[in-house]
Amino acid sequence: METAWNLTAKVSRIFAWLGGVLLLAATIVVSAEVVSRKVLSVLFSGSDEIAAYLFAVGTSWSLAHVLVTRGHVRIDALYLNLPARVRAGLDLLSLLVLGLVALAMLDRAFDLTLSNYLEWNRANTPLRTPLSLPQAPWVFGLALFVVSILVAVARTAMALWRGDLATASQTAGVASQDEEIESELSGLGIAFGHHPAPSPSRAEK
Repeated sequence: METAWNLTAKVSRIFAWLGGVLLLAATIVVSAEVVSRKVLSVLFSGSDEIAAYLFAVGTSWSLAHVLVTRGHVRIDALYLNLPARVRAGLDLLSLLVLGLVALAMLDRAFDLTLSNYLEWNRANTPLRTPLSLPQAPWVFGLALFVVSILVAVARTAMALWRGDLATASQTAGVASQDEEIESELSGLGIAFGHHPAPSPSRAEK
């Protein structure tokens, strides 16, 4: 299970980076259209449509990484005051509910994409984009999200079965304040840790 979890984390991180590239590309497309219209008085039709496709795909590709790194928002006012085992049970329940929602989204998205592919439906825009082309990578992101949830559920359930509450919390629990700080500093390339207390000076000895 640890191998599956590590592989999921690695794949989700790769697609999160790619999703970020797509979001950056979306901003470049929109910015180029604005500059060309204001400065060069040239209008490029379709920039909003392309940016919307890039934004949708980039967002769906990032969902799995947010789950793996516990970056999603949770209301924890009551949660933190509960016993550790109760919190772990609620974490597993939340993953199961999230999985049901994600499966429903994936089912509808796949059905929509398949229909648009078989009928070769096009967007009602000047670009006349075949809708299945941007929808296919969007569905892939949702599928990766579902797979990540399934792996997280399995890892959490196995940890609870063994009584390993630490692993269950690290998989599905709410990140602590220290963990959030460490994650932010790690993203900036800054090491995080507790510095040892300074030794007493010669005058204090």
